Amino acid sequence: MKKLTIGLFITVLAGCASSDDVEQEKNVDDWFAIGEARAKNGFLLQTESRLVDRYPEEKITTEFYNGYVKGHEAGTKVYCSQNPYILGLSEEPYFGLCDQIDSNYSDEYQKGKKHKKE
Repeated sequence: MKKLTIGLFITVLAGCASSDDVEQEKNVDDWFAIGEARAKNGFLLQTESRLVDRYPEEKITTEFYNGYVKGHEAGTKVYCSQNPYILGLSEEPYFGLCDQIDSNYSDEYQKGKKHKKE
């Protein structure tokens, strides 16, 4: 019984050690989540080459980039649904993400930001 317990313990330790060495490659869902999170924080869409520069350790395929773009589109809808005036009042930075969706978004953001300073 003692040998069985020790054998199981060694097997579990060996399994844990080997799983730490293997780094998981990101998949399409991971890139969707990255794009969505960036857009929800107001960041503009990055080009594929910019993503390659930003994540040099990752292999970014066209499929992965397309996942990132779809995620960014989803996050943009969420981000741009907030009131730009309130966003300006909160003094959160605005990078122009919503200007193509609503041409007045930046103006309303600036009004809120200006009102906060007064």
